[in-house]
Amino acid sequence: MFCDQCEQVYRGTGCTEIGVCGKNEDVESLQKILLYGLKGMAAYKHHARRLGQVDPEVDAFEEEALFATVTNVNFDMDSLFELVLECGRKNLRVMQMLNDGHVARFGQPSPVTVYEGTQAGPGILVTGHDLVDLEDLLKQTEGTGVNVYTHGEMLPAHMYPGLRKYKHLVGHYGGAWQKQKKEFPAFGGAVLATTNCLLIPNGYKDRIFSTRVTAVPGGTRLSTNDFSPVIAKARELGEQLRELHEPMMKLHRDYMQQFAAILTADQKAILDEAREKFRERREKRRDGPPANP
Repeated sequence: MFCDQCEQVYRGTGCTEIGVCGKNEDVESLQKILLYGLKGMAAYKHHARRLGQVDPEVDAFEEEALFATVTNVNFDMDSLFELVLECGRKNLRVMQMLNDGHVARFGQPSPVTVYEGTQAGPGILVTGHDLVDLEDLLKQTEGTGVNVYTHGEMLPAHMYPGLRKYKHLVGHYGGAWQKQKKEFPAFGGAVLATTNCLLIPNGYKDRIFSTRVTAVPGGTRLSTNDFSPVIAKARELGEQLRELHEPMMKLHRDYMQQFAAILTADQKAILDEAREKFRERREKRRDGPPANP
């Protein structure tokens, strides 16, 4: 146990045996799970809101769940466990909202062959998850001679007809986010980071641009979706990009749908098993000796 969720923590660092407030390690663990779940839900909800998708029930739950983690509000494991499970359900709802927003704005996803690599000429590499930023960039770069590439988890953008209709969305470059410090310098053009999964840059700070709350030391943070500074940097770097053609890949949402169907079929059994283990641990704790403060 290491609880540092409030200003009353032991010696100003954290409670390790039992909370100053009286909570035990199980209560602290449930509160942390809930907080991490709420952070994840907020990220998806933020994207969904930008697409016009909102749900008052999700907003109300977020407030209620956050309040349940405040000092001296809730020490009851049963109710906290139910909040954790409800957080999971609300996360699924928010993911559905995000999917609905993407489909409504960009069209129904479909199979597509994606060029992997770079082409000669000025280019901008877009990383993160925000497809609204990508769309705005594609509109602003249309007819400029600047190519646009997706990076990392932006790859699914190519599935949407409303995005791949732009001919200068020419392909995908790079792999997972943790390879940025090698891939971004090798890319040679400007980089636009739209959300999380961004590493602090070293020798390429002048080429990193980020949107809104996403920011890194030495990079340029854009508070609006006016991407003219990114486009100007791409043109300045000009012909640093050369043609690099790596093996192509295919992307199809059917694989994810099949995986989701398996998860849905097993979800009830998994939750029932988790509930039973939780109850067994709770009863064991109640029957045992009290924890020493």
